Amino acid sequence: MQTRTRRFLLASLFTAATLLPGALLADQLKMKNGDVITGEVKKVEDNKVFIKPAYASEFSVDMAEVVSIEAEKVFEMQLEDGSEVAAQFAGSTAEGEQTLIVDGAQMNIGMLAVTQAAEPEPWYARTSHVDLNMTWNNGNTDSKNNLLFADTRVRLGEHRHLAELTIRRDQTNGIDTKKQDLFNYSYNWLFNEPWYLGATASYERDPIKDLSHRYMVGALIGRDIFKDSHKFLTASLGVGYSKQKQSGLTDSGATGLWNLIYEHDFKGGDISFFHHHDLNYQFYGDNNLILKTNTGFRFDIIGSLYSTISYRYDYETEPAAGSISYDSTLAIGVGSEF
Repeated sequence: MQTRTRRFLLASLFTAATLLPGALLADQLKMKNGDVITGEVKKVEDNKVFIKPAYASEFSVDMAEVVSIEAEKVFEMQLEDGSEVAAQFAGSTAEGEQTLIVDGAQMNIGMLAVTQAAEPEPWYARTSHVDLNMTWNNGNTDSKNNLLFADTRVRLGEHRHLAELTIRRDQTNGIDTKKQDLFNYSYNWLFNEPWYLGATASYERDPIKDLSHRYMVGALIGRDIFKDSHKFLTASLGVGYSKQKQSGLTDSGATGLWNLIYEHDFKGGDISFFHHHDLNYQFYGDNNLILKTNTGFRFDIIGSLYSTISYRYDYETEPAAGSISYDSTLAIGVGSEF
């Protein structure tokens, strides 16, 4: 008899859960004016809480206007004292404090004490871009300028891989004026996030600048200065070994490394700003300082397709004989994210 009763209760609970309206199972925001907003709480950022109801697109409300948050999933939270916890939002106390569940225990804090909350990053994540910029002119001057840029960022748990490829071909009146191939790769071990240790390698050739090849390998330490759903800034410093053949001369030695990556999405990701730069100081030969930057915007068109405008600036204090110290390029084209 007890077995039958237990089965009946379990079946009833399952049926009730199936038939309950979605709103009853959703996260909730209780507002100071008495409103209750149901949906899926996405994140807390910039003193706002973001929620996606079943009936509308994601939007945000000011944390100062929220009485309590209830959400079942676990968020990675940063509190105003700088501490970080993995916790659930569990409503409010009678005194008006927000209740968090941390490792099964309650923690009561002021609503504004939660400065950031986001879902834990997935173990695997990847973002890749391919940009194509082409300019062809015919007439008094025949010119062809082709620039292909591709990058990818892959995260596997606490391991991150970043790679960039640039292929550029310029020609004027049938004469080659640029033949650059550049590949950069970096590995980051996020041993104590946001801090990481890593390794980096690069290869470059540009026979028009008398650069037969330039290889570099190095070790680095870096830090993610900020990283959330719409902005990312990281910087690293390191040392390495470089070998190059330029103007028929081969040279090699120690090199100092500096790298910075800054990316920021605006208008829900419809517009994206990016700035990457690499600084390499060669402690040999003429102590050449090499700077490469790529700065620009991406504008969503449809789906994964976007238009892009970028400004590239390459600088060397000791270029090959007969070459000036810098190259600058303003490129406009299209690209795809996948």
